[in-house]
Formats: sequence, C-alpha cells, structure tokens
Amino acid sequence: MLNKAKTICFLVTILAAALSVSVCHATSITYTLSTTASGTLDGHSFMSAPVTVTLTGDTSNIVPGPPPHTGVLVNPGTATVNVSSIGTDTFTDSIVIVSTLNDLTIFGVPAVLMLDATTNTGILLQTGSEFTTYDLGTSLGPVSGTGGVASGSSITPVFPTVGGELTWAVGQSLGGSTFTAVTTAPEPGTLFLVGSGLAAVLTRRRFKTSRPL
Repeated sequence: MLNKAKTICFLVTILAAALSVSVCHATSITYTLSTTASGTLDGHSFMSAPVTVTLTGDTSNIVPGPPPHTGVLVNPGTATVNVSSIGTDTFTDSIVIVSTLNDLTIFGVPAVLMLDATTNTGILLQTGSEFTTYDLGTSLGPVSGTGGVASGSSITPVFPTVGGELTWAVGQSLGGSTFTAVTTAPEPGTLFLVGSGLAAVLTRRRFKTSRPL
C-alpha cells in the first residue's frame, strides 16, 4: 500500500511538471481589426459606424494556408464583432486570421484578413507593407492603413452570430483601418509559484498517506 501511494504521488508530480512545461510554450494572441462600415448586427442597422473584429487564438495553431495558397499563414480562434452603436456579439462560424506575407495572388498586395472559414467569406481586411513579413506569431502595432469590409461580391454576406447575424451593406469601398496583435504569455514567476504550491500539496499528501495507522 505504501509503495502504491508513493508511485501515485510521483506520477502526479511528473504530470504536473509536464503540464507546466506545455503551458510555458502556449502563447495566447489577440488580433483586432477596426474600421468604419455599414450593415446590420442582430437585426439592428448601422451606418458608417466604428466596427472592430477581435480574434483570440494560440500561436501554436498557426499553419500554412490550403493549396494553392500555402505561402500564406492562418490562425484560428474565437472571434467577436463590436459595433459601437449596438454592442458586441460572438461569431458562431469558424473564424481565422490570414496573413498573406508576400503571396500577392489573393489581393495583389500584402494584407491581413479576418475570414469566415466555414463559408470562405472575408469579413475585414487591411493592406500594408508591414504584412510582407508578419507571421501572426508576435505582437504588432497598432498599425494604421487601408482596410475595411473584405467581401466584394454583389450579394450581401451573412456571418452567423450568437444573437443573430452580421451583414455588410454591398458596395463599400476600403477606407481607414487599424490592426493590432498582442501576445499574452504566463509569467515565469507565476508558473514557479503554482508549481511550488502544487509540489508542497503533493508532498503533504504523500506524507499523510505513508504514516502508519
């Protein structure tokens, strides 16, 4: 019984250490793209209102794009849209951010794009030379440039949300926009304290288990 208790404590300690290492290598990143646009959100119309799409993902999920666009980079995540005159809602489709790097076959210029991957429909984009080397894995900006509604079709694009849907008015031109990316990694000191506290708890439990009755 004693050896079994020690073995369990040892395995749990090893598991906790492995978990701490994996947390150290997981870096959260939040991308925001803001512009002025017209459309509807959850049944409420807006005209030339400030709009921001925010996507939060993990740098470990960054991958090349699908053929034939393997030269671009893609990162999925949880995304929301905020319209200043209405409020914030969460997209229910799969949303990704795309950095074209130096692949100019998509727009003809370097850009970042918020994309509905479920329907392959662009939401917002921003162009600029800064994106020729941007790998989606680091903080950037705020960077101001040319951007706006990404859907150039003559059919109103529909992006499902928790509260309804986001739509863009057809025929909008690109204008001013701002892109920001911010990484958030666990502080080493915090991880050390958590690990030390967990180790102390496991040690106390092992001691109590090994005491004779």
